[in-house]
Amino acid sequence: MIHNALRGILLMISAMVFLPVKDGMAKVLGGAYPPLQIIWAQFSIVYLVLAPFIVLRYGAGMLLPRPPGLQFLRGVFTFWGIGFFYWAVQYIPLASTTSIYFLAPLVVTALSPWVLKERVDLRRWVAVVVGFLGVTLILRPDLREFNPGYAIAVVGGISIGLFYIANRRLADGGPAVVMLAHSVLIGAVLSSFAVPFVWVPPRAADVPLIAAFVLCALVGQGLLMAAFKNAPASIVAPFQYSAIISATLFGFFALGEFPDRLTIAGIAVVVASGLYIALREGRIRNGSDRRSILPAESIDRKAAIGLCCTARTKTLPKADGDT
Repeated sequence: MIHNALRGILLMISAMVFLPVKDGMAKVLGGAYPPLQIIWAQFSIVYLVLAPFIVLRYGAGMLLPRPPGLQFLRGVFTFWGIGFFYWAVQYIPLASTTSIYFLAPLVVTALSPWVLKERVDLRRWVAVVVGFLGVTLILRPDLREFNPGYAIAVVGGISIGLFYIANRRLADGGPAVVMLAHSVLIGAVLSSFAVPFVWVPPRAADVPLIAAFVLCALVGQGLLMAAFKNAPASIVAPFQYSAIISATLFGFFALGEFPDRLTIAGIAVVVASGLYIALREGRIRNGSDRRSILPAESIDRKAAIGLCCTARTKTLPKADGDT
């Protein structure tokens, strides 16, 4: 398949509109429904949509997560990452939560030498440190008035980073859509144990918003995977940061939120650090710099925004028949 860079970029930008809007809707729904119930609904519906496709395309045997231990751990990290996101946005602005979650790739880079036994060069270490300083600007901890939302968002961002690492260990775990199905299945099962204790019956007036939430999740994930199938990750991944723009606009127009100057500065630092790491790893992957080797996290980062999409290393697996 000949990569269409422009199409891939447009698909990525489109995905980064639908997914932050979905997250904003989760914030609105969170005022009436517990985050666990929202997660359960998202995971369950996405799985019910994906499962028939997987059975028809790959066979029923692909619905069984393999290897079970690592797949389960990956699913747990997904569940934590999404759950903490939906919890955090109940306390802090959508744009701030989205930005803090971009620390996940920095976590992976920082842990790579010990967890993945991969070398990280000095320039990327500097980018990691600068990125964490950017997160600190967003957090700006106030000892007089503790806001739990920022702490929740940091824990969620770290969870997504661990999710990325699990993806790296499952680099040959199957097609991307199958990996996604495994994550949402495990998340749906885990949340099912708690949902009966927090269940709030949906109100008829909320049905359109719930339907729009689910639709945005499905469309956003579809656009995201299509973006990585149409162009190399090194081209489309940097455009994932447009999610911060979408989250900021949705927060401003729909929620009355807008970051202050220091938060905007912190967001800019986090984005710049992430972009530098992505571009640096792209150079290494393309063979222009042989001094260090660290497989790119470009596709992994899509989970930080999509929040339930599978992440893989280097390239998205081709569907049967792609060339």
